[in-house]
Amino acid sequence: MKKLLLALCLSIGIFTTTNANANDLKIGVVNITRIHQESAVMKSLNKQKDSAIETIKKSVAEKRKEFEKREAEIKKQEDSLKAKQSILDRDSLIKEAQKIQSEFQKFQMDLIEQDKSTEKKIASVEKAFTEAVRTIQDDYFDRIVRKIATNKNFSLVINSQTAIVLDKNLDITTEVIDALNDDIKEMKLNIKD
Repeated sequence: MKKLLLALCLSIGIFTTTNANANDLKIGVVNITRIHQESAVMKSLNKQKDSAIETIKKSVAEKRKEFEKREAEIKKQEDSLKAKQSILDRDSLIKEAQKIQSEFQKFQMDLIEQDKSTEKKIASVEKAFTEAVRTIQDDYFDRIVRKIATNKNFSLVINSQTAIVLDKNLDITTEVIDALNDDIKEMKLNIKD
């Protein structure tokens, strides 16, 4: 927000020093959130992202069931050992208890690794999404906004969410969405495992 205000102030300052009439300053606005919600390429990316995360969550749910079974088996072993406590000699009891404890520790480590793996996969999806959005911004959005702004003689275009817009004719969001949809409808999310 501070960078945007600084950029706005600098743009106005530079403009007013290079032009005699500040009334010539014409500022356009664009609603970035609306573009993210309504453009075909962003819908495609959001759908891919949601699908990838849903797949990860389903995999995690299946793994959780496996972990619950393992945990139940370890619990049965503990219960069985408690029942044998009066029958087994001390060394056998200790040996069995150590075996169960070792299995439980491995179980806990596997659970921790599963959680780390899940976090890593979700982070990978988020990173791919961010990179795709950056590509759209760099390769399409900026060019489209510049072209529309030039055609409308705008000196500056800002995000409408950071401004109070009094003249709705300054809003070029719909034009940007239409142009973006003409240029690109889909982009494959490049998720790296």
